[in-house]
Amino acid sequence: MNIETIRSKDPKIVTIGSHHPIIQSILDFDFLSGKSTPSILGIIATGRKFERYFFGNKEIFIPVFNSLDAIPEDTRNTALYFLNLSSGRRTLPSTREFVKKFPNLLGGSVFAEDVPEEHALELKKIAKENNFEFISGPASVGVLLPGVLKLGAIGGTQANQLIGADAMDSGSVAVFSASGGMVNEIINLVASSGFSLSFAVHFGGDRFPVLSPSEALLAAEEDPETKAIVYYGELGGYDEYEFVDLINQGKVTKPIVCYIAGVVSDLFEEAPQFGHAKAMAGSKNEGAREK
Repeated sequence: MNIETIRSKDPKIVTIGSHHPIIQSILDFDFLSGKSTPSILGIIATGRKFERYFFGNKEIFIPVFNSLDAIPEDTRNTALYFLNLSSGRRTLPSTREFVKKFPNLLGGSVFAEDVPEEHALELKKIAKENNFEFISGPASVGVLLPGVLKLGAIGGTQANQLIGADAMDSGSVAVFSASGGMVNEIINLVASSGFSLSFAVHFGGDRFPVLSPSEALLAAEEDPETKAIVYYGELGGYDEYEFVDLINQGKVTKPIVCYIAGVVSDLFEEAPQFGHAKAMAGSKNEGAREK
């Protein structure tokens, strides 16, 4: 994941499926960032030829295509990102078919929960084979680069939330989490503390995210605009141990503010699962207190 590469491109997005609040929030972000045109090129769905949205005070029509073959060639060549809003079972086949038709993709985001673990691993393989910068998810609210790219619900789905989070002004703090709710909370905490984001990533709450936390950490280290990292972790998995290895190896030198949630799980005879598929300690080393 090269943040400078992502920052240097004009992001154009095609969504697989429709989710009106998320799509409208991306258009609000574009307008508030001073863009003259929306980043959403089209929507793949059935039953209609367009959907109505607002770009500032102006009502616009976003074209809807009932199949991949119906999408014009110039749209396929222009699109750099996909936002998959389809169901968990449809995520892998729809992404696989989409990638075949769009030659210049840099990556995408998968919103659906309940994606089978085998499918999530296959998505990681697709990302590697196509040299994508990233795929966030499954179960991800997306990726945010202030003033450049909002791919998903990250930062909020209402214009006032985006303004409160200072989501349009680029800064120096990178924010990561496997929790969608907490990544948005931390973005707001960073803004209320007088700082602005360099970028933010929600990996997704599933056990096998396509973009790993360590990959995002290295991206922050390599990004010249990022000066510090804020990370919200949970019980379950071994990501934080990989963080420590990277720090000890000298591969990550920037300051990190980190919080690990879930110490209360030690009070239970059997470790409970905390919402996400990944947020459950299968061994002592996966516990929040041990981390």
